[in-house]
Amino acid sequence: MHRTRFASLLSRATARQAMIQQQQGWMTPIARPMVVQRSLASLTNEQRPPAVRVSKHPESPEVAVMTLSQSAFSHDTARLMIKEWRAMEQDQSVRAVILKSDLKSIFCAGIDFSEFMKGPESFGNYWRSIREVFDVIYSSRLNTAAAMHGHSLGLGCVLGMACQDRFMVGNTPKPATIGLNEVAVGVPVPHWLVELFTQITSRRHAERLLPLGRILSVQEAVQTGLVDKADFSSQQEMDEFVVRYLVGRNKAPRVAQAETMRVIRLNFLNFFRESEEEDVATIVKYVQEEEAQSVLKAQIARLADKSKR
Repeated sequence: MHRTRFASLLSRATARQAMIQQQQGWMTPIARPMVVQRSLASLTNEQRPPAVRVSKHPESPEVAVMTLSQSAFSHDTARLMIKEWRAMEQDQSVRAVILKSDLKSIFCAGIDFSEFMKGPESFGNYWRSIREVFDVIYSSRLNTAAAMHGHSLGLGCVLGMACQDRFMVGNTPKPATIGLNEVAVGVPVPHWLVELFTQITSRRHAERLLPLGRILSVQEAVQTGLVDKADFSSQQEMDEFVVRYLVGRNKAPRVAQAETMRVIRLNFLNFFRESEEEDVATIVKYVQEEEAQSVLKAQIARLADKSKR
């Protein structure tokens, strides 16, 4: 009932916003995003796009677009994303950001499994960078929305949860999924992620889903509250909606809006930051367990076999 009401209010607000925009004469068509035709795996290092890149939307330059071009999140990708986000944060002409990807059927497939196998010190440093990626998004002064056109697993789900709003299109070119699947690969869900998932959905949903490593269909994600809206027929339709939605949010007074969001998120952010050392020690411990290493090695072997086909 709550989600249906939210969707109805969101739909009516969007309609009113579009009407006002048309009357004021500043709503313009949004260009279709460029599609990379070749598989990224077939490109050389010189030909591959950066793992993370940022641009301003051509028709609404107060909205930045951060695009991911790497399905598995490596340590280098994490460092680059932190650098790009901080640079974007310093640009006072930017009020909002869309986080998306240009990968076919994937928003983000999660952590690069090879990072798990590099030893405790290396993985500990990597996990600190992952936490920093989350921190810069979650604590941002910007209005943030994740536009997820495909699978959003593990870290992909975390990136979405760091944003203020989450939108998905899951039926093109094939049904998408989303969720925290850490348990499925032999690693417990970190305390802060459990708390965040509980805040966004409910404690009962957390109890039923997280201990099983369950991933959800787009429709299930909307029903649980993990995703706000998903009734889009294409990625282009979703991207256009999200830009309009963010432009509407940007109409609120800048300082008052940012301070209010800071206060809303302050308690969780304090808990997240204060528990860093315990979190890093815990995740490193469990990643080194025989059970987790066995599952992870099996997953790496499966992916290597799949890439040969």
